Amino acid sequence: MSNIPAVNALLTAINHDRFAEIEAHHASDAVFHSFRGPTLRDSVAIADWHREFLRDYADCNYTELEYVEQGNTVALRATIEAKAYDWRPFAQRIVEVFEFDDAGEISARRLYAMLRDIELDKAATASMTDAQGFQGGSASTTKGVVDKFLTSVAAGDIDGMKEPIHDKATLIDGVYGIAHGFDNILALSGSRPQPAFGTLRVTRVLTGEHDAMLEWAIEPSRPRLAQWFRLVDGKVRVVEVYWMLREVGVNPMENYANDRHRRQVILPI
Repeated sequence: MSNIPAVNALLTAINHDRFAEIEAHHASDAVFHSFRGPTLRDSVAIADWHREFLRDYADCNYTELEYVEQGNTVALRATIEAKAYDWRPFAQRIVEVFEFDDAGEISARRLYAMLRDIELDKAATASMTDAQGFQGGSASTTKGVVDKFLTSVAAGDIDGMKEPIHDKATLIDGVYGIAHGFDNILALSGSRPQPAFGTLRVTRVLTGEHDAMLEWAIEPSRPRLAQWFRLVDGKVRVVEVYWMLREVGVNPMENYANDRHRRQVILPI
C-alpha cells in the first residue's frame, strides 16, 4: 500500500495549521531533521516546531508536488509558497524524505531546502521544461543510470561519469549556483567547500520512472544534502541540489527578521 496519501494528509495539516493532526501523523519517537534545525526526537516537539515554522512561513502552501516511493519511504519534491515576516510572498524549493513504520506513522523525516526565490536562467528553464515534460522511462532504467553514475563517481572515472549525463544537462544548486554542461557541472561541484574530515557518501537512493532522489552524508546521523535527478531518454537532464542549510553553515533565516509585523487597520487621525 502506498504511503503517499499519508504524506498528502500531513501536508494538508501543515497548510491549515492543524498542529494536533501534525503530531498524530508521527510516531511518538519520530526523528525529524530539518534545514532550519534543530534535530527533533518526538512527535510533540515536531508539532511545536511547526508552530514556529508556520509563524515565519505564514499562509504556507506546498505546491508542485512530485513523488518517488520505494518500500516504506517516500521522497517529496515540492515548492513551499508562503509569506515572510513583512507579509511579502516568497517561494522555497524543498525535498523531504519520509520513512513510515508498520503502523503507518512517520518514524523519520528529513527536510532539505534551497535558498528562497531561486531564479532560473533561460537554459535552466529549458532543461526543467524538457525534463518535466518527459513521460517515458522506467524505474529499472533510472536505477541502472544512477548506479552506473555512482560507480564512476566512486572510482573517480570522469569519462564514466560523463556518459549518462545529457549534453545540455543543468545543475541547480540551491546554495552554490547553476551550471550547464558536464564540464561546468563538474567544476561547480568541485568548488564547493569540503569538510576537513570525512568523505561524502550516498546514504539512500530512491528511483522512479524518470526521477531519482539521492541522499548524501558524511556522518549518517547528520544528513547533509539531497539530489533530485531528472532523466530524459536515459540521460540525466537536470540535477537539483538541496541542503541541510544549517549543517553546511548557512543560516536559513539570514536577511529575514523573525518578528512578524501585525496586520491591523490604520485609521485616520
